[in-house]
Amino acid sequence: MSGEVPGKARLQPVDERELHEKTLASLAPYRDQDGRIYTIWATLAHHEDALRRFIVFGNHVLGKNTLPLASRELVILRIAARARAAYEWDQHVRIARRAGLTDETIQAAALGRWDALDEFDQVLLTATDSLLDRQGVDDELWGRLAALLSTEQIIDALYTVGQYLTIATVINTLGVQVEGDLALPLPADQQKDAAA
Repeated sequence: MSGEVPGKARLQPVDERELHEKTLASLAPYRDQDGRIYTIWATLAHHEDALRRFIVFGNHVLGKNTLPLASRELVILRIAARARAAYEWDQHVRIARRAGLTDETIQAAALGRWDALDEFDQVLLTATDSLLDRQGVDDELWGRLAALLSTEQIIDALYTVGQYLTIATVINTLGVQVEGDLALPLPADQQKDAAA
């Protein structure tokens, strides 16, 4: 799904002393345990107006989404694994663990081995793959989604895939680097391995 990701940052994160007050206010919830702005947001701060607008949408997808928290995280982790977006993978492994997901479940979702998941999550992850591959779903998959998810949940699933594919694209293109060691290794690229 992605090409070779740069081994170093193409854009360095903006020093917060250079940011406007309204940007700092928008980023207040996006700080690590040491009070530093997360690298992804400090990198996107090169375009402060766009960042502030993006955060509004991101707050819905991450905070007000109608999908169950664990299900949302499985979708995000699948996207991060397929896109080889290590920064996104690392952040959402940590969130998924706090949501009660085991490392085994996280890895299974990332690798496309979701037979042990409930039907809701299986359909959601199947739709995620279809959206990544085709930017849509066929009538059969639509019927499965409509049978298990509310209309709001379907729309939130579409928004979640779109948001996190956008973030993966930003991470991979700008070379946003992981903050420290990965919480869980990023699974091997299954598509690349299959082609070898």
